[in-house]
Amino acid sequence: MAQTSTMTQPVSAGGPFTDDDARQLARLLARYAEHELEQWERWKVHAPGWGTVYVQLNVELMPGEDEMTYDTVWPLPPRLAEPAD
Repeated sequence: MAQTSTMTQPVSAGGPFTDDDARQLARLLARYAEHELEQWERWKVHAPGWGTVYVQLNVELMPGEDEMTYDTVWPLPPRLAEPAD
């Protein structure tokens, strides 16, 4: 999935991030991890106000990392539970 791109202008991805956005992101990441991720992925996202943000997905912990420093996002944790209708 490596792709080189030169951004000349910051591009916003939309308004504030909502709980619905977080649930959708968690679902999509879980699907990606289940069906597409083989070992690792490294992505760059340009975020106006921050500059470049680096995202890394791994199937294993990196040496010296502690699993306790990670937040579970799938299955959805209580803080992201679907609202009752």
